Amino acid sequence: MIGTWLVRLAFASALFSSVAFYLTLRIKKGRWAKLARLSFRTSALFVIAAAALLLYLILTHQFQYTYVWSYSSTDLSLPLLVSTFYAGQEGSFLLWALYTAVIGVVLMNYARKRGYELQVMSIFALIESALLLMIVVKNPFEFVWRSFPGQVSEGFIPANGRGLNPLLQNFWMVIHPPVLFTGFAAMSVPFAFAIAGLWKRDYQTWIRTAAPWTLFAALALGTGIMLGGYWAYETLGWGGYWGWDPVENSSFIPWLFAVAAVHVMLVQRRTGSYVRSTFLISIIGFLLVLYSTFLTRSGVLGETSVHSFAEPGMGIYIMLAGTIAFFSALGIGWFLLRMKEMPKVPLNRSYLSREFALYLGAMVLIALAIYVLVGTSSPLITGLVQSKPSAVDISYYAKGSRLLGIFLALLIGIGQLIWWQRSDPAVLLRSIAYPAVGALIATIGLIPFGLRDAGIALIVFAAFFALFANLVVGFRIFRGNPRLAGGSIAHIGIALMLLGFIGSSYYDTNQTISLPQGEPVKALGYELTYIGYRETEHEKYAFDIKVQKDGSDFTLSPVMYYSEYNQGLMRNPDIAIRPTHDLYIEPQSLEQPRGVNPGSDVTLKKGESTNLGEYRVTFVDFDVDRSAMMAGGMPSVAARLSVSHGEKEEIVKPALKISQSGMERIPARCSDGSAEFQIVTMHPDENDPANSTVTLNVKIGDEATVSQPTKDVLIIEASIKPFVGFVWLGTLVVLGGLILSIARRSREARGQ
Repeated sequence: MIGTWLVRLAFASALFSSVAFYLTLRIKKGRWAKLARLSFRTSALFVIAAAALLLYLILTHQFQYTYVWSYSSTDLSLPLLVSTFYAGQEGSFLLWALYTAVIGVVLMNYARKRGYELQVMSIFALIESALLLMIVVKNPFEFVWRSFPGQVSEGFIPANGRGLNPLLQNFWMVIHPPVLFTGFAAMSVPFAFAIAGLWKRDYQTWIRTAAPWTLFAALALGTGIMLGGYWAYETLGWGGYWGWDPVENSSFIPWLFAVAAVHVMLVQRRTGSYVRSTFLISIIGFLLVLYSTFLTRSGVLGETSVHSFAEPGMGIYIMLAGTIAFFSALGIGWFLLRMKEMPKVPLNRSYLSREFALYLGAMVLIALAIYVLVGTSSPLITGLVQSKPSAVDISYYAKGSRLLGIFLALLIGIGQLIWWQRSDPAVLLRSIAYPAVGALIATIGLIPFGLRDAGIALIVFAAFFALFANLVVGFRIFRGNPRLAGGSIAHIGIALMLLGFIGSSYYDTNQTISLPQGEPVKALGYELTYIGYRETEHEKYAFDIKVQKDGSDFTLSPVMYYSEYNQGLMRNPDIAIRPTHDLYIEPQSLEQPRGVNPGSDVTLKKGESTNLGEYRVTFVDFDVDRSAMMAGGMPSVAARLSVSHGEKEEIVKPALKISQSGMERIPARCSDGSAEFQIVTMHPDENDPANSTVTLNVKIGDEATVSQPTKDVLIIEASIKPFVGFVWLGTLVVLGGLILSIARRSREARGQ
């Protein structure tokens, strides 16, 4: 009950703070301002207390709370235990509210010094109120007997929790969500400043105050996105770092708007033009954060996203939709109300000016965001007209992003080479010539290495052009005043990332390889030898592969294990990082010695039947022995077979047991002993259980069936991903450039 009341009091305090800031403007009395500040700080303290309490309940294994029981367990390490704080809807909303509260305390002092406190904090406290109302509705402090009335007796305390999804049991789970939610919280600041500017009828100077926060939001959100990409690439075995998943996109789209807002703010500060664009982009950026939250948490994505939360219930669905509607009406409505008053400052500049290039670059970012938004929203749109939502094919994103990527890269290069106000065409051509020639030489140099497609070659040329142009300009700026080089450095990072995207996405090489134990196999320019497998932690198995090339050798150890939580086989890749490429290996299955006649093997999909002599055999499902795992034993998985013989039908369960010494096959016979079934291999499909298969060895009668022993054979998916390191290097360079830019704009804001 304490936690519930802490959240309620935090909500009430934040809402009162918003009203009090508003009343200060209306009544013009200082005591309301003091009450408003005190109330917001009080709300922040309540949020901090609620977060601390939830963390305490998790760390002390208070499984009588539904949230703690749902996501944690006693076997988790301390970092993973902490990460369960935000593993579910309730905790992640609380984390978002916590970061918003902390940012709000800092923002309150920042805005007061610049004359924006009352307007900004009235809006910002309202945003915090909306987040806290979500937590009031979706309470993380509910008891299990209230969550499951009639099923759990009051006062019951489970001995253990369900645990954390194995997909989330990773170091990056500790870092990625907090950084991403920092970005979500920070995106509300430019929105609040934009509304404050409209409120005060200040159409110009508000951007100087808002710019550092907009850059910070872009930094935090971009960092969170790339951390998620690296997590997927390194650990989750999806075969890449970006899959255009709707939830990935729903964070990417607000980031594009944040970066576009930064560029338009620069142009408006310089020229006074594009007033409406700056307001609108700043407002919509935050609304898209709310929309991404709706997509992730409302359940509208169905099975089209691997990231979406479970069905939240109608209450939170209505709350999310209502929040989007309210803040859309507030932001867009106020914009429309003031639109006619906004000054129309003509852009008396040449098209060959940095101002125009910056604005055009921002519009390309917006176009890309809208293009991705349409594809991302397809599950929501199709769900309205058909029973099952569907997502667009990945090729949709590839085609659009390729074309817009070319324009963006060229603008990133040209924009740094032209001057403010106007550039002389002859001088501009000379400035462009050196980076363009360098880019052409670099592009031609890649043709012998497989660069054939004209469209891809154009992207490569544009990326190299952006890289060389920004290197030239950045070097000049850095020699004069390094603190002004943030933009050039960030653009260098974007160019490197583009090259990494192209190399790793369009020129990766994949091969499915069978590795008999102890036998070297040559593939993808390497010699691979499967050594054997070993148990690591939590009944996971690492498969050691010796890799040799040019006299050097190393070992890769991808992991494979059966997850009782996910009811399927889980796979984690291992990666060898090289200067020009990554060798990426993901295990698929292990074929082991059978000691039985291979000629009698039969493979069945779930629900499939076959006739074997007088027997009809149907593969029903996999059956996991949960009792053994709960008692601390090794897991056992059986194939549930329906066997018909004459008028008799029975269930037979051959099993595969994982033990300390390896995988043990446990055959099963029909009740009359006339037929014996043994699992050879099994392939559970966690994404589509209907595609799960089992391969059986069947012996009918007493005839001995002996075969020559065979070796273990590890089946792997191996790939070479050229220049993927440029993606991660470029990310770090972009972050460095953004940090420099934040420092610069913060100094300018202090001097306001």
